[in-house]
Amino acid sequence: MNDLNVLDQNYWFASASLFIQLAFLIAGVWFALNMLKTLRAFQEQIGALLKLSITGATSDRTVSTSSALPSLAESSPYWLAPSAPETAAPPQLTERGPNRIVIARRKMVLWLQAPMTSTQPAPWRRIFSWLQAPART
Repeated sequence: MNDLNVLDQNYWFASASLFIQLAFLIAGVWFALNMLKTLRAFQEQIGALLKLSITGATSDRTVSTSSALPSLAESSPYWLAPSAPETAAPPQLTERGPNRIVIARRKMVLWLQAPMTSTQPAPWRRIFSWLQAPART
């Protein structure tokens, strides 16, 4: 009996390490279970949405809504209740401006009609002369 106390006092680091490793293992299992529950709920919601989109109008919609709600809640706790369908309004006509091509063509015509003479040298010549300036002095 006295021998075990001596081992515990001498090897406390090993027992603390074992305790910490067990805590990490428990936390990892807990996290994995919660992640799997979340993924399962997501899969059920996607499955329900796919079922609704593929079949269109389901047989549950033909039944009155008061009798359909308990059956939907019993099938899955993650069921999303369908929203009320929105009534489609006729499209509103909006005034549109000129096309991008028309605008680009007009800008090109204005650029071509502008005078092409300038009193300043071209930008590339100014840059070239600026680069040579330190070499001259």
